[in-house]
Amino acid sequence: MKYVSVLTPPLLVCAVFLIAVIAFLRHEMGGRRKDTQEPPGNEIPDDDPIPCRDGDTLDQEHDTSDLTDDK
Repeated sequence: MKYVSVLTPPLLVCAVFLIAVIAFLRHEMGGRRKDTQEPPGNEIPDDDPIPCRDGDTLDQEHDTSDLTDDK
């Protein structure tokens, strides 16, 4: 009986820890309910918000011949 009283606090801590881990996993791994709505903006729009510019098609108004090369 003496050993039971010595082991009771660690066993309680272990039991509480396991209950907390199980509750956390059930909360995180649980399936989504149908009544919850997805936040707007999850869809990727078809239009390109940033126009694509290639290096060959850049405006020729920038003269890069006077720039120094870092060596």
